[in-house]
Amino acid sequence: MAVEYTGLDISFTAAEDLSAMQYRFVHQATDDTVDMLDSGTEFPVGVLQNAPESGEVAVVRVNGTSKLVMNDAVTVGTQVKAEYVGASDNGKGDAADTEGDIARGVCIVASGAEDDVGAVLLCVNELSVP
Repeated sequence: MAVEYTGLDISFTAAEDLSAMQYRFVHQATDDTVDMLDSGTEFPVGVLQNAPESGEVAVVRVNGTSKLVMNDAVTVGTQVKAEYVGASDNGKGDAADTEGDIARGVCIVASGAEDDVGAVLLCVNELSVP
Protein backbone atom coordinates (compact mmCIF):
# COMPACT_ATOMS: atom_id res chain seq x y z
CA MET A 1 0.00 0.00 0.00
CA ALA A 2 1.35 3.44 -0.93
CA VAL A 3 1.48 6.02 1.85
CA GLU A 4 0.99 9.71 1.15
CA TYR A 5 2.49 12.27 3.52
CA THR A 6 0.61 15.57 3.48
CA GLY A 7 0.38 18.67 5.55
CA LEU A 8 0.87 22.41 5.69
CA ASP A 9 3.99 23.62 3.88
CA ILE A 10 5.48 27.11 4.08
CA SER A 11 8.03 28.46 1.59
CA PHE A 12 11.12 30.23 2.90
CA THR A 13 14.46 31.17 1.34
CA ALA A 14 17.39 28.91 2.23
CA ALA A 15 19.85 31.05 4.21
CA GLU A 16 22.60 28.50 3.51
CA ASP A 17 23.17 25.43 1.36
CA LEU A 18 20.54 22.89 2.43
CA SER A 19 20.94 20.60 -0.58
CA ALA A 20 21.97 17.66 1.65
CA MET A 21 19.32 18.33 4.34
CA GLN A 22 16.07 17.05 2.77
CA TYR A 23 13.75 15.47 5.37
CA ARG A 24 15.57 17.05 8.33
CA PHE A 25 14.38 19.61 10.84
CA VAL A 26 15.32 23.23 10.06
CA HIS A 27 15.31 26.46 12.04
CA GLN A 28 13.62 29.72 11.05
CA ALA A 29 16.50 32.23 10.93
CA THR A 30 14.60 35.40 9.95
CA ASP A 31 11.10 36.37 8.79
CA ASP A 32 11.63 34.63 5.46
CA THR A 33 14.68 32.35 5.78
CA VAL A 34 15.55 28.94 7.25
CA ASP A 35 18.87 27.31 8.03
CA MET A 36 20.32 24.34 9.89
CA LEU A 37 20.05 24.39 13.66
CA ASP A 38 22.86 26.27 15.46
CA SER A 39 22.29 24.64 18.85
CA GLY A 40 20.26 21.99 20.60
CA THR A 41 17.98 24.65 22.10
CA GLU A 42 16.78 26.23 18.84
CA PHE A 43 13.18 25.53 17.91
CA PRO A 44 12.80 23.51 14.69
CA VAL A 45 10.11 25.23 12.61
CA GLY A 46 9.49 22.08 10.57
CA VAL A 47 10.89 19.46 8.21
CA LEU A 48 12.57 20.46 4.93
CA GLN A 49 10.72 18.85 1.99
CA ASN A 50 13.16 19.70 -0.81
CA ALA A 51 16.92 20.20 -1.20
CA PRO A 52 17.59 23.88 -1.93
CA GLU A 53 20.94 25.56 -2.28
CA SER A 54 21.53 28.92 -0.60
CA GLY A 55 19.11 31.54 -1.91
CA GLU A 56 16.67 29.02 -3.38
CA VAL A 57 13.12 28.28 -2.18
CA ALA A 58 13.00 25.98 0.85
CA VAL A 59 9.69 24.14 1.31
CA VAL A 60 9.12 23.38 5.00
CA ARG A 61 6.39 21.08 6.37
CA VAL A 62 5.19 22.72 9.59
CA ASN A 63 2.11 20.59 10.29
CA GLY A 64 0.79 17.22 9.17
CA THR A 65 2.93 14.20 8.33
CA SER A 66 6.42 14.06 6.87
CA LYS A 67 9.28 11.74 6.12
CA LEU A 68 12.19 12.37 8.51
CA VAL A 69 15.80 11.17 8.53
CA MET A 70 16.43 9.59 11.95
CA ASN A 71 19.65 9.53 13.97
CA ASP A 72 19.07 6.03 15.38
CA ALA A 73 16.45 3.31 15.66
CA VAL A 74 13.17 5.05 16.60
CA THR A 75 9.99 3.06 17.17
CA VAL A 76 6.41 3.92 16.29
CA GLY A 77 4.75 6.03 18.98
CA THR A 78 8.00 7.58 20.22
CA GLN A 79 8.05 11.36 20.60
CA VAL A 80 10.73 12.87 18.37
CA LYS A 81 12.91 15.97 18.81
CA ALA A 82 15.53 17.53 16.54
CA GLU A 83 18.99 16.07 17.04
CA TYR A 84 21.93 18.43 17.45
CA VAL A 85 25.46 16.99 17.44
CA GLY A 86 27.27 19.93 15.87
CA ALA A 87 27.13 22.57 13.16
CA SER A 88 27.34 20.05 10.31
CA ASP A 89 25.45 17.18 11.98
CA ASN A 90 21.96 18.15 13.06
CA GLY A 91 18.28 18.12 12.17
CA LYS A 92 17.76 14.36 12.22
CA GLY A 93 14.94 12.92 14.30
CA ASP A 94 15.95 11.76 17.77
CA ALA A 95 13.89 10.15 20.54
CA ALA A 96 12.71 12.82 22.97
CA ASP A 97 13.54 11.25 26.32
CA THR A 98 14.81 13.97 28.63
CA GLU A 99 12.89 16.40 30.82
CA GLY A 100 12.40 19.65 28.88
CA ASP A 101 12.99 18.15 25.41
CA ILE A 102 10.78 19.83 22.83
CA ALA A 103 9.16 16.99 20.94
CA ARG A 104 8.35 18.17 17.42
CA GLY A 105 6.67 14.97 16.24
CA VAL A 106 5.51 11.45 16.98
CA CYS A 107 7.05 8.59 15.01
CA ILE A 108 4.54 6.91 12.66
CA VAL A 109 7.06 4.93 10.54
CA ALA A 110 9.94 3.38 12.47
CA SER A 111 13.62 3.56 11.59
CA GLY A 112 16.12 0.81 12.23
CA ALA A 113 19.42 2.70 12.27
CA GLU A 114 21.06 6.09 11.78
CA ASP A 115 20.18 7.78 8.46
CA ASP A 116 17.11 5.59 7.89
CA VAL A 117 14.11 7.58 6.71
CA GLY A 118 11.10 7.19 8.98
CA ALA A 119 8.03 9.39 9.25
CA VAL A 120 6.45 11.63 11.86
CA LEU A 121 3.15 13.25 12.69
CA LEU A 122 4.27 16.83 13.42
CA CYS A 123 3.24 18.39 16.74
CA VAL A 124 4.77 20.55 19.46
CA ASN A 125 5.05 19.15 22.98
CA GLU A 126 7.47 19.79 25.81
CA LEU A 127 8.33 16.35 27.13
CA SER A 128 7.81 15.81 30.83
CA VAL A 129 9.66 12.77 32.14
CA PRO A 130 8.68 11.50 35.62
